[in-house]
Amino acid sequence: MSQDTQFSPNQAQQIVRLQTQFNQGLDANWPHAPTLPRDDMAAVIVELGERYDHLGYKWWKKQTPDHEQANMELIDVLHFALSDVIEVLAQEGSDNPLERAAEKLLEASVKANAEHARNAKWLLRHTALEGRPELDRPLCFGNESLAQLLSMLYQAYGSAEAVYVSYVGKNALNHVRQQRGYKDGTYIKMWQNEEDNEVMVRLLLNSDSILNSQSPLDDAVALLLAHYDSHVAR
Repeated sequence: MSQDTQFSPNQAQQIVRLQTQFNQGLDANWPHAPTLPRDDMAAVIVELGERYDHLGYKWWKKQTPDHEQANMELIDVLHFALSDVIEVLAQEGSDNPLERAAEKLLEASVKANAEHARNAKWLLRHTALEGRPELDRPLCFGNESLAQLLSMLYQAYGSAEAVYVSYVGKNALNHVRQQRGYKDGTYIKMWQNEEDNEVMVRLLLNSDSILNSQSPLDDAVALLLAHYDSHVAR
């Protein structure tokens, strides 16, 4: 897999489409007239806190960092950050907030640079500087904070392509878990002595078909189900 440093237009559009599909599965009126109370920035703060937990922030005790899990928390942050971008565009009266959100994501991916990545505290500082009090949003993801988040993701995953497949894969893995008994407790989370999300990233990164697919979620779910059924639940 090449080390591309930005999303393709198709990848940015697919990320926005998948996020919208997920959010509207919870609230069909999102983002223009949502009926379900939600707070994306609160979720971002919690996910960043969980990232610190995985990295080991307690300097007063011995801890073993878990970078794989910490990286996955950043993927979760991207879900809520993108939702925030779309909601702000809708509040502003954008004619097509989804299309504009994809453009903003693409622009941020061009600006992002792993070498300029900072930590969660600096990311939150950017969201404060770009806050929109007039929209009752003291914190929100503008151009700088979105680019900083992508810089952190590039640093964590090595390339925009790896970030893309990890985003798609996290969505796909949630589907696989539900289809294979997560709710009733029969799902096997350890895939041959590895966490399922770690195996997921590796499998999808080795599948170039996911990158250019027009139905990446469906293709990723099929790939993961095939692996689970043949290698895990035997």
